[in-house]
Amino acid sequence: MSKKKHKKHKKRIQVVSSHEENLSTAPRVIAERVIDETYPYHRPNLWWHIISGFFYYVIAPIPVFVVSRAYGMKFINRSVVRATGGCYLYGNHSHWTDVFIPYLLAFPRRAYVVAGPTAFSVPLARHVVPMVGGIPLNSTEEGKLAFRKALGEAVHHHCPVAILPETHLWPYFNGIRDYNDFSFTYPVRTEATTVAYVVTYRQRRWLKKRKPRLTITVSDPIKPAFWEDSQDPKKTLRDEVHTFMSQTCRDQSSYAWITYTLDSAGGQGRDDSRAQGEVL
Repeated sequence: MSKKKHKKHKKRIQVVSSHEENLSTAPRVIAERVIDETYPYHRPNLWWHIISGFFYYVIAPIPVFVVSRAYGMKFINRSVVRATGGCYLYGNHSHWTDVFIPYLLAFPRRAYVVAGPTAFSVPLARHVVPMVGGIPLNSTEEGKLAFRKALGEAVHHHCPVAILPETHLWPYFNGIRDYNDFSFTYPVRTEATTVAYVVTYRQRRWLKKRKPRLTITVSDPIKPAFWEDSQDPKKTLRDEVHTFMSQTCRDQSSYAWITYTLDSAGGQGRDDSRAQGEVL
């Protein structure tokens, strides 16, 4: 009588040296484009806007909504974004579909996402990405003025602008990393409403070996009055957003599909799957 062989589950462990480490597995096969003061944030060409509208409202909905169904995306408090209109959205960065989430939260409103230069360096994508809401970070002082103006105009026209302050992608990380308060200068300077959202993970009920499903929880609007009497408004806003994200991860017991640990060089190696929602 033969004995049944039991398959051992492969442990998914990711060792990191700091919360700023870039874990993206995307190959860098192209040279990054330098986004400077010549980048056309403002596009007056009528045909560009017609083609942009076609991509955003006719082409993009098909893959975006298919992906949302494939990953079992569940939204909590989504109506806040649609009701608020122009605002700054801040979310965590732990899944490759993060760039689609602002689109899903705001639709049928147009949403914008701040991105690095890589997405604007591929020959064809560099034209399509801006049409579906991508706004590139600028690397020059003159260009940064145009960049900030573009963000302000988008919010002024009742469109949300999404920023991922964690910067780098950590796939399926079930906590919230530490991040600085620099990006929170944008809503403070323009006195714009801020809304936070956080992606958490829930284990599948039956097919537990498959990757978990996603839950996106949206905060209530944070109005400018919240920070206007603060000595450091951007830090006050950053702390409020970070607290919401961390607390939501803990409350929802975000599932640890991948276990992240700090190596000995970090001085605080630990299994974050046992500390749901805490900062690494």
